[in-house]
Amino acid sequence: MRNLKRHVLVAALAMLSATGFAQTYPNRAITIVVPFTPGGAVDAVARTVASHLSTVWEQPVLVDNRAGAGGAIGAQHVARSSADGYTLLLGSIGPMSINPSLQARLPYDPVRHFEPIALLAKTPAILVVQPNAPANNVSSFVSWLKNKPDRLNYGSAGTGNVTHLVAEYFMNQAGIKANHIPYKGSSQAVTDLLGGQLDFMFDVVPTAQPYVKSGQFKALAVTTLARSRALPQVPTLDELGYKGFDVSSWFGLFAPAGTPRALVDKINAEVVRGLQSGPGLEKLHMIGAEPASGSPDEFKLFLAQETQRWKKVIQDASIKAE
Repeated sequence: MRNLKRHVLVAALAMLSATGFAQTYPNRAITIVVPFTPGGAVDAVARTVASHLSTVWEQPVLVDNRAGAGGAIGAQHVARSSADGYTLLLGSIGPMSINPSLQARLPYDPVRHFEPIALLAKTPAILVVQPNAPANNVSSFVSWLKNKPDRLNYGSAGTGNVTHLVAEYFMNQAGIKANHIPYKGSSQAVTDLLGGQLDFMFDVVPTAQPYVKSGQFKALAVTTLARSRALPQVPTLDELGYKGFDVSSWFGLFAPAGTPRALVDKINAEVVRGLQSGPGLEKLHMIGAEPASGSPDEFKLFLAQETQRWKKVIQDASIKAE
């Protein structure tokens, strides 16, 4: 009985300590690590979050780009950081849901080494072809590929990238095949699609929308259940008959494992609020993204579901890391 009381007292003191820490947090600069180079969608979301938090908390919120190894370098840095809320990770679908099934020896574990804070935003992928392609809709696109089995080429931002996996995911459902040409980044694949070296691509909306709006790409469908605000004229695969087809490139905020729950909840509440309206929402819409919301526990469940989904796609298509 005496030991039980001692454990209860220790737990209560720890809870009070964490709550007090959350009340005074932050009292110095916060760093949000982006595991990719500046200029992409992940970086844009991180800077949107940083701008909001620095305004409301009146403390510097810095963005630290630590690119390399498909996001592993930045993720590993945060995993090894102090669990005090002052070093956070702007994680995305690749490092946190795809890489665990694609890379055998990750230097971090998305489940064991992180506390999910908040799912911040999502953006769909979009199926694009050249303007002169013999496909004006998804139905004619599928017929085009069926009539030329293994003769058409599609590009991606790299083997195992979401632009690769969403193509495999769709082709598996549609019963079609094409040759995958991986690139080191989306921009190189886009260049070759523009030049005619590729026949189609599933690119993310932030990258593809300027070419769709200029008429350089023909957009056939987006991959989320709702149409993209950035390209409202483009139908969804769901409404075209591929019921329940819902794939997003997503962005979330993580803290090192062991970060007090009171602190995680405080950060969650503020970042979710900051992206639902005002400048934060406007900045998301500028890159073709929509805000997400929910508790840390809901984000944790979402992360588990995404990891299992892409594990199956990777196994079914026998995809191996480069």
